[in-house]
Amino acid sequence: MKQFKDSPNIKDNANKARALFNRKTILPITLVVVLSFIIFNVFSQSVVKVKPNLETSKAPEYSFKVTQLSSTTWNTPTGLPYRTGPGVNLGATSFAIVDANRVAYLCNSTNEVFITGLKDGKVITKFSVGSDPRDFVYDKGEFYVLNDFAVSSYDVTGKLTGTFGYSKQYLGVVRMTRYNHEIYLLLPSGNSLLIATAGKAVTASETEGWITSTGSRVITNINGDNTYAITVITAEGVRLQNTFQTDKKIAGVFPVGMTAGRVILDVQTFISESPISVERQIVGTLFSPTGLEKAVSEIKVPNVYYVLSSKDFLISDSGTLYNMVTAPEGVFLFALKESSSGESNTSNYPSFIATQSYHFNDHLNPEGK
Repeated sequence: MKQFKDSPNIKDNANKARALFNRKTILPITLVVVLSFIIFNVFSQSVVKVKPNLETSKAPEYSFKVTQLSSTTWNTPTGLPYRTGPGVNLGATSFAIVDANRVAYLCNSTNEVFITGLKDGKVITKFSVGSDPRDFVYDKGEFYVLNDFAVSSYDVTGKLTGTFGYSKQYLGVVRMTRYNHEIYLLLPSGNSLLIATAGKAVTASETEGWITSTGSRVITNINGDNTYAITVITAEGVRLQNTFQTDKKIAGVFPVGMTAGRVILDVQTFISESPISVERQIVGTLFSPTGLEKAVSEIKVPNVYYVLSSKDFLISDSGTLYNMVTAPEGVFLFALKESSSGESNTSNYPSFIATQSYHFNDHLNPEGK
């Protein structure tokens, strides 16, 4: 499948982003990944052919209790940098949980990693990374930052500790991850590309599905307007499959990650196809060693995207689901935990986030001023 390619004469972040997103759309998430996945899912053959699971048409057993952990303002002495470029808004493009007290943000507005307090949201320290950063992860005391054709590692002080290159044929990749001391690119095709292991570059090796922190790999395919298939290949090589239904036409289905008992998906359905507008649901699917059973939890994602972000959901090593929301007021970090739909303590996003509708493509300054 063809990937989005930058023009060879592009020099800075703003122009690169403009080249990738020069058509106005209101699709509300990393457009390179989403559009590539939609094209791949629509025109690829399903790897699973099983009877659709009609359980998804019923009310889910669980919702998610949403807890706000912190907020960080834009362009203040203890905040994160935001700026506009020609046809693009730049700021926190990805995030990573450092420990119980700290969260890190990758900002393509200044090409820096900012470490903030997990509770007060104030910047503690920062360090520079390579130009045009796309994504990053924190693993075992090191930050791994994805740039054009390389992943670079840094210690917590910002010292460069390693660089691992990859082929130009993978131009346009915007996601990466780490598992078992290995570095993987998460390709728009839905596969994973191993580029380094145990601190050393290796001959690139592509494997089926997006690898997760559990070692299992997740494959998603759209089978029809209202059905999608999930395949999980466990770390032991066991292949588990099922098909699910939605009430609305599917725009895309993307893996967020896995826990011991759940496959967490970002399920996007069309509100409108022209212009493109989608609604996102985070869906938890029951997973066990014997199979994928049914979707048991879901929550609607706020339609607020102040900047172009490559990663706004992640699952920590402890199994906690986190969500970064970029809004005009700043960057907000939330933790989501499954709770019974009938529980009185079930909470949602704050009303000013939940009721707001903001997408960066509706507010671009063509001149970047």
